[in-house]
Amino acid sequence: MFNYDAPEAWPSENLWAWYSAQRNMMDAVDALESAGAGLFLLMATTDWQAEGVRALHELIIELRDRTSAEVAHVGSRLWETGILAAL
Repeated sequence: MFNYDAPEAWPSENLWAWYSAQRNMMDAVDALESAGAGLFLLMATTDWQAEGVRALHELIIELRDRTSAEVAHVGSRLWETGILAAL
């Protein structure tokens, strides 16, 4: 019929490593989101008339986009660690 065996308990060092990794990833997401918000504010409030400043503006946009991509990447890894814990 059905197998209702309980899953094996994780050793304490594995559980501690999992919680530490998850906390570190959540901290990374927070830091990346803060950086992205700062870049967005900088981009929105600065006058981009001079040629050099315009190049800086383009760099800030690129950094904001890369930061958003990293948030998505770390967020997916965080989701995966939650799935692994459920197994």
